[in-house]
Amino acid sequence: MINRLVFILLLICQFVAMGLGYGQDKQSINMLEKSLDTDLNDTTRLNTLIALADYYKNPKTTLLVAKDYSQRAFELADKKKLKVPYKLIWIKAELLTASDMPNKAIDEMKPVIEELKKLNRSQEIAEAQNFIAYSTFYSGQFRQGIEIYHNNIEYARKNQLKQIIPQAWLGIATIYNKLKNKEEEKAALSMYLEESKTAGDSNIIAKAYRRLGLFYSSVDSNFVASIDCLKNSLGIYKSQNDSSQIQLLSNSVAWNFYLNKQFDSSLFYYKQSLDFATADNPTRIANTYGNIANVYRNKKDYDQAQHFYGLAEEYCIKTHDLYDLSWINKDMSDMYITMGDYKKAYQHYVFYKNYSDSLVNTKYDAGLADARTRYETETKEKTLELLNLKLAQHEYLIYGFGAFIGFALIIGFLFFRQARVNAKRKMSEMSLRLSEITQANLRQQMNPHFIFNTLNSIQYYMYQHDKLATNNYLTKFSSLIRKILENSQAMFVSIKDELDVIQLYLELETLRFKDKFRYEITIDDEIDTLSYKVPTMLIQPYVENAICHGLMNKDENGLLKLEMSLKEIFILCVIEDNGVGRVAALEIKKLKSTSHQSLGIKITESRIDLSNAVYGTDMKVVIVDLKDENNQACGTRVELFLPIMS
Repeated sequence: MINRLVFILLLICQFVAMGLGYGQDKQSINMLEKSLDTDLNDTTRLNTLIALADYYKNPKTTLLVAKDYSQRAFELADKKKLKVPYKLIWIKAELLTASDMPNKAIDEMKPVIEELKKLNRSQEIAEAQNFIAYSTFYSGQFRQGIEIYHNNIEYARKNQLKQIIPQAWLGIATIYNKLKNKEEEKAALSMYLEESKTAGDSNIIAKAYRRLGLFYSSVDSNFVASIDCLKNSLGIYKSQNDSSQIQLLSNSVAWNFYLNKQFDSSLFYYKQSLDFATADNPTRIANTYGNIANVYRNKKDYDQAQHFYGLAEEYCIKTHDLYDLSWINKDMSDMYITMGDYKKAYQHYVFYKNYSDSLVNTKYDAGLADARTRYETETKEKTLELLNLKLAQHEYLIYGFGAFIGFALIIGFLFFRQARVNAKRKMSEMSLRLSEITQANLRQQMNPHFIFNTLNSIQYYMYQHDKLATNNYLTKFSSLIRKILENSQAMFVSIKDELDVIQLYLELETLRFKDKFRYEITIDDEIDTLSYKVPTMLIQPYVENAICHGLMNKDENGLLKLEMSLKEIFILCVIEDNGVGRVAALEIKKLKSTSHQSLGIKITESRIDLSNAVYGTDMKVVIVDLKDENNQACGTRVELFLPIMS
């Protein structure tokens, strides 16, 4: 037994020293998990639970497992009256950030920093500050995140912590990437590379070269500079004989040579990538074969191109890889058009559309399934918490009655009343969380409603056989859907992100209805569109309503105005149209005898009511029917009073 305990303790110490990450020795993890079923002492069991939570925290696919081990560790510490290690609190903070609760994570890290300062652990203090900077940025506070990173760089220089500085510069580059500030991002990535060289860690240097190379390729379109950086990274991984990274980097170098029209060099690196490919990753092999085929296609060596396209399809079909099957058939269709074989071009274009549609449906279904799973998981967690709360209350009353049976009835009554007050407070907190879940569910309902309306517009162009317009519309639609899916992950988004969705939506509608209406968007210069936030998809339904019911029923050209102005304690958002007005729109709807009911406005009103109830805000909507000098309807004005949130 003693030898087993010593081995487990050594295993835990090894993981803590190395910094656990997913993909490490799975056999060792299995041994730690099995050790929980043995007779461990309390401290060893606590450290084992912490090590397992640390291991499973990184990939989101195992987040629930990490939460379970973390919760068990807290319960053990509470039950056995053990001091909660700062590492466990740190893990809890990381799990909070991963669960989209960065502000709570920052609060949890405050006592961790204080304890680390008492212990004088400068390395861990710097690592913790980098995490706080990331959580601050993740919460939407970009400038504050950059400031914390810079302060941590100075702290690391002062304490000669060379490994910390590159990670801070990488964090700063990530923030500037989110802000679309290319010059500052490039400068930060250059510093990331320089500080990586100073730190002298070959792995960090390789990652820095790779990140800078990808920036040159995707942002600057400087393929020569990108190739130089990626080859330097590739050289480091070759010296380490890291076959997985060699394959990935070879593909990246080959792709940049391809973009720079250096096809022979591109072929060399793609074939080098195949030399390091393994059978356990057929998707990478299929992708590489497809890219080799594209190179031969551009060299007009159509026999070789067809051969490698065929190999790529074989691997894709084995793994049911819809994404690669989609673009490979599209590129084959383009090749056959160049060759003049329009029959095969048409056949592969049909395959491309089928695979592409299946891919979209699969992603959409997966998104809905993920949302449903999240909702059900959170509901089960809250139900379990409520049950535990009732059990804890019951246990508390029993112990209280046994301990204070000899006291006067008045003292017993006071304790009983206090217990009930505490229980009511906890029940109120539970109701608040359930309200948040309900609001998240309403946001999920908005997305299918909006997507359905937009798909009708695409169908219109397809029936008109307008390929150019359909392609243009699909491009904008894909950008719009990507923005919607990104925004739907958060309860609140920046005004800029909300306006980006509205701008894309208006572009799609003006394409669809051509000269039917025009729009104007005016934003007060005093409004910080990056810092100020609004509930996701709050404004768009009113814009859609103005177009569908106001402007579409108007004979002459319509005008839609969207204005935002900063008032004392709120932001006034005005959506105004010069359409037929609500009364006339209702009459037209009755004449059409349609049974369709628009859910957008109803869902939005429900979300506003829930937000006001949950967060104590005072959002409200005022709708004004506009009249001309002859008291005739001349449009509708919607006023949204939005509290200033950041």
